[in-house]
Amino acid sequence: MISSLAVAALALGPSTTPGIPAATVTTKYKLEIKAETSVDLSGMGGPVQVQTANMSAWLVLTLNDSAGGRSVFVRIDSLLYSGTAPVSKESVDSVTGAVVRGFVDAAGRVKNLSSTPPNSLLVGQIQGMVNSFFPKFKANAKAGDNWVDTATVKNDAGGNNTTVVLVTTYTADGAETVTGLSAVKLSTKTTSTVTGTIENPMAGTMEVEGTGAATGTLFVGAGGRLLGGSSTSNIDQKLKIAMSPTPIPVKTVQTVVVTVIP
Repeated sequence: MISSLAVAALALGPSTTPGIPAATVTTKYKLEIKAETSVDLSGMGGPVQVQTANMSAWLVLTLNDSAGGRSVFVRIDSLLYSGTAPVSKESVDSVTGAVVRGFVDAAGRVKNLSSTPPNSLLVGQIQGMVNSFFPKFKANAKAGDNWVDTATVKNDAGGNNTTVVLVTTYTADGAETVTGLSAVKLSTKTTSTVTGTIENPMAGTMEVEGTGAATGTLFVGAGGRLLGGSSTSNIDQKLKIAMSPTPIPVKTVQTVVVTVIP
C-alpha cells in the first residue's frame, strides 16, 4: 500500500462478542507501519532528505451482515507515533476515537470507505490499510495453489485524492494456528501503481504518480477473517509541484505488521 503519510509529511520538509448477534464479528488488531522515505531535492538545488515515520494503532473492526455483503466499522482506540517526519501531538491525539466506515460486497470487494474526522492524514493512512484486511481468498485452496487478484483503492481522506491499482498473486502455503484459531497461510507478491494528488502543508497540492512492489504473508481464518500478516514494500514516486522545475523523486521502504489481539 502506498504510504501517503510518508510522502505528504516529508516532501519539502471468528469470535463473537457476548450480547451481540451471531451475524456480527468483532476483531481487535494492532497495526504497525514503519516507513523510511528519501526525497531528492537536487532539481531545486537542495539535498536528499531522509526521514522516518513510524505508527502503531490499536483498532477494533466490526463486521455486520447486510444485504449483499457486510458493513465495516473500524474504531481507532489509540495511536502512537514516532519518527523524524514532523507530525504534531495534536494530530496524533485527534486520532483516538476516530472511525472508518465502509462495505464489503459478496465478492469480497471493499467499497465506500470514509473516515471521521475526514481531514486527518493519520486516519487516512489507516483508512487506506483497511483494504488489506480483506484479501481475496480462493475457496477450498490447498497448499501450492496460486491465484491473481486486481483491486483499485481510492483514497480521498486527509485532503488527498489518489487511486492505487494493486495486482496481487496469492500462494497457499498450508494450514496454521493463530491465537488458537485455524488459518490458511498465504504468501503474496504485489505490484502497484498510484496516480492523483496529495496535500502538503508547505507545498500545497502535489501531483503524484509512481509504482511499487511488495511481498508479504497473510493468515486467513474462517469466513475470510484476517488473523494477521506482514508485508514489506518498495515504492518509487514522482511529485510535481509548482516551485520545482522537474518532478521530485521520492523513494519509500515500508513495512506493515498486523496482529490479532486475543
